[in-house]
Amino acid sequence: MVGLVVAAHGHLADELVHTAEQIVGQLPSVRTCSIEPGASAESIGSTMLQAVSQLDDGQGVIVLADLLGGTPCNQSLSLCAAHKLEVVAGVNLPMLLKANSLRKEPMPLEDLAVALTQYGQRNIACASALMRGTEPRPAR
Repeated sequence: MVGLVVAAHGHLADELVHTAEQIVGQLPSVRTCSIEPGASAESIGSTMLQAVSQLDDGQGVIVLADLLGGTPCNQSLSLCAAHKLEVVAGVNLPMLLKANSLRKEPMPLEDLAVALTQYGQRNIACASALMRGTEPRPAR
């Protein structure tokens, strides 16, 4: 099974996984990496490497990071050359839930990462505008 690492600043990763488990039950082959203020790049990189190494059973690992360009994302990207790893930035709860089910499907790791990115994006909406039946106004 493809492993999942949820990596985020503060306690977001732990809370996302905890919330997902309240909805669908235990998430197998999932680890979190919580980035605390003041943590060194070396310690973060070591934590990320340990999580990826623990989860990779040969099918690869997807890191779901909080921010594109943030430390969790950047440290994960530094591992891509040496590991079968895809990094998706902008993790959200629908994406994590979908990752849990899609990773059981026989698909290449890269395709899974793209599918999760698209699914996460599709699940961002201005719900009140949808309820009103209007289009959201463009951002200024």
